[in-house]
Amino acid sequence: MKRHEFLKRTGAGLLGGGAFIGFLAAVKNAAPRYVMPERRRRGIIRPPGAQQNEEDFLARCIRCLRCSEVCEPGAIRLFPSGHGRLDGTPHIVAEDRACNLCLKCTDACPTGALEPLSDKKDARMGTAVVDKNLCVSHNGTGICGACHTACPIHDTAISSGKHNAPTVRADACVGCGLCEEACIIRGDKAIRVLSPRGWA
Repeated sequence: MKRHEFLKRTGAGLLGGGAFIGFLAAVKNAAPRYVMPERRRRGIIRPPGAQQNEEDFLARCIRCLRCSEVCEPGAIRLFPSGHGRLDGTPHIVAEDRACNLCLKCTDACPTGALEPLSDKKDARMGTAVVDKNLCVSHNGTGICGACHTACPIHDTAISSGKHNAPTVRADACVGCGLCEEACIIRGDKAIRVLSPRGWA
């Protein structure tokens, strides 16, 4: 084999291998569509614009997948089969992929299960709650402030005190979960979004 043919084939092989490795990485990092949320969350976090009454939401949602398909960060997951009326309905697992409040899901919903929102401040998915025993800024083991920095309703939903210790203003928090995703604590996060929705 001539030298230039060898280099050409070797280069093509390397490019192909690189593309394959890139594909595997993309698959590994892709958000799985059907996911069961953690029950310790004490409620289901629905996407922005969701009907506040869970029964109304379940009655209107036709499990069309459109909200999850347009979700920019891949935050909207779907209940796997085997959970009755919850099957195929959307929810958010904030510590894994939080909602960035792009609100595209509210426009994509064809039934009003997710009502259109024009302002991210109108989203009401839940409320962030700080565990002062776990938060390094509160318990004196460090100085963080990641949740305050990540909050899209800046200096309103989360304020920062001494050593960047966060305080959540419940009436301003939209429950997007960006604070929870940003929290540096491994395992149970020091700040978690809780939802008043029960398990149907």
